[in-house]
Amino acid sequence: MNGSSNTTNKVSIRLTGGHSFSVATPTQKVDEVELLTSRTLLVPEQFYAAEGAKSAFAASGMPIEADDQVLPIRTDKGMMALVALTSAEQEALSAAFGDEVRYTTPLLHPVGNIEPTVWICDTEDLIYIKVYDPKLQAAEVVAIENEADREYLLSRLIEACDPKRYTVRLNLRSKNKQLLRHYKNLFKRLQCE
Repeated sequence: MNGSSNTTNKVSIRLTGGHSFSVATPTQKVDEVELLTSRTLLVPEQFYAAEGAKSAFAASGMPIEADDQVLPIRTDKGMMALVALTSAEQEALSAAFGDEVRYTTPLLHPVGNIEPTVWICDTEDLIYIKVYDPKLQAAEVVAIENEADREYLLSRLIEACDPKRYTVRLNLRSKNKQLLRHYKNLFKRLQCE
């Protein structure tokens, strides 16, 4: 840390299967926590109503348990993410980071393009996708259990978004060189972030 007031201390937390997680006590204050979970929706802020958040998950094919909580994450761009958390996950987040931390998700990552673009964030077991043409057309997160899941998802993406027309921007969260080569073979107009 360089002591600059613009420095943000970030940490990513993977939430899987509703189980709690453990976090080592940070040596510095954490300003932003990125939540990695398939239980995430992106919605226009003007359509968000707290009392309908759980219904939004059910309408998207992701019903959540009655005692689960929905964490709304607002941005200044008019979009917001809804993240479903179990009570144990919510308590663990509060215990680890307090109430002053800012939460985010890869679905809120700014892309900034107006040309046809597919943005992909691959964490190996989750793939976040946003499609722009020129405005946001689709956004979702898909759980990947094996390579067959990844292949199916990417083949469907190629069918929906012509690789000759769309630029693919890849945020690969692993050092897996074979996976990077695979993306380069599939998408000729690939830009890595």
